[in-house]
Amino acid sequence: MTTATDTANDEAQVRALIEAWAAAVRAKDVDAVMRYYAPDVVVFDVMPPLFVKGADAYRRNWQGWFDALEGQADFQFVEQHLEVSGDLAYCFSVNRLRARYRDGAKHDAQTRATVCFRKIDGRWQVVHEHASVPMPVPEPACN
Repeated sequence: MTTATDTANDEAQVRALIEAWAAAVRAKDVDAVMRYYAPDVVVFDVMPPLFVKGADAYRRNWQGWFDALEGQADFQFVEQHLEVSGDLAYCFSVNRLRARYRDGAKHDAQTRATVCFRKIDGRWQVVHEHASVPMPVPEPACN
């Protein structure tokens, strides 16, 4: 039986995981970022490939992106909502990411993310992540 204390403790653990993960992204620390993913994680990302299965494959995506950046990334949660129940939790958020690439290009965008967590052997891990960017709305045609 799950008690209110258990749920509050689990929520605190997941919130701490999310904050540590975000700090690892800002520091471009791929080992720290990957610490939170289950080995069989499934990810729908904004960067190709759009579908990745497995932490090893996803690690390559993160490392390639970190290698392309000049300096650290500025990653912040603009809005965030977390729900925890039993051994499952999910978080959806709007995030702001600002970075500069080694080629001089600047990146400043908001993304949407949904992350699903499962408590496996007493440890919260990301089992699914889905990130997206808003589609641009076309300007109405002028006649």
